[in-house]
Amino acid sequence: MPRIRSRFRAVPAAAAVVAAALLLTTCASEPPAADGEIIAEISCAGMDPLGGDAGPRAGAVPDGFEPVAVVRCLPFQTVEDDDGVWSVVARERLEGDLAPLLAAQSSPDDPPTAGPCAAIMAIAPQVWLTDAGGRGILIRYPADACGQPKVDVIGDALAKLDVVRTDEEQRVLAQPRAAVEAGCDATWASQPLQLATVEDLGASSPGGAQALPAPTPGVTAIPWSPPRAPAPGEVDALTLCAYSTDAAAQPRATPAPDATAEVRVTVGGTAWFTGTRRLDADETRIVLDAVAHAQPLPARCDGEPDALVVLHAGGGSAPITVELDGCRRLVIDPLSTYEASPELIDLLAD
Repeated sequence: MPRIRSRFRAVPAAAAVVAAALLLTTCASEPPAADGEIIAEISCAGMDPLGGDAGPRAGAVPDGFEPVAVVRCLPFQTVEDDDGVWSVVARERLEGDLAPLLAAQSSPDDPPTAGPCAAIMAIAPQVWLTDAGGRGILIRYPADACGQPKVDVIGDALAKLDVVRTDEEQRVLAQPRAAVEAGCDATWASQPLQLATVEDLGASSPGGAQALPAPTPGVTAIPWSPPRAPAPGEVDALTLCAYSTDAAAQPRATPAPDATAEVRVTVGGTAWFTGTRRLDADETRIVLDAVAHAQPLPARCDGEPDALVVLHAGGGSAPITVELDGCRRLVIDPLSTYEASPELIDLLAD
């Protein structure tokens, strides 16, 4: 494995705040008197980092379980090496006086409030107690009056422990080195964003176009012009970033040699980076001429391409997206969709 030049970047003690559609960890829902479920081996890579899976039951320390240390799972870490930037699932071992942590997880939930609560939910970091044999039980987070896990209560107790070891359990190549150096995104949308016209919006309303909402009194609209693609002659070079929607192009998780599980996530509507090259002045002129004289699509097409390229001029200009197959759309400015000419596709597919 290549030598990693950077250290793990620890996530903040506060949990990531996400939309209410995500589930709370099971920690906050268990009564203080319930014993935690003992698992034979702790695997950070095999757990849903957002707490969406049912997982083992969190709770009090069962009889016969002697905790000697804490294991904290750290998803969404990054490390960088010669291959690029990796998204890493890390695992910390913490040791010290466990009494404050045991007291914190045993504290009761706050009584439910009848007042308003924020329309968000907090995802608490996965924290385990482990015994000398490597078995584990999931720490229970007491809940506040809104049912949110008290992340700070557990976090303050963890801060009194010492991190004695950090291991990497799983990694995914998030940004290949070639993409980083070329300034290409690691992924690109496999279909362009298409907005409905005013006429389309009006036709969907019983009153037609006049049924559109009127401006709000006292609110002033601020004019905004989206970035545009360069015109012919404005730039003499373009960076080409190539992408594929083939599942084989999607980076796969690489578990550590001693990991017992891994997480695979299927992502839809995404094309993955496959390569890059620089277009010279002649190629750039051909591309920008084709963009300037592009014709509308003869008919609406909603298919997904197998391959596409994105052209960047830099300087805040809009990218140019060209689908090499399928609908063969040419997307510029960045919501205008046209037809890519066969000559343009032949040039960019080389």
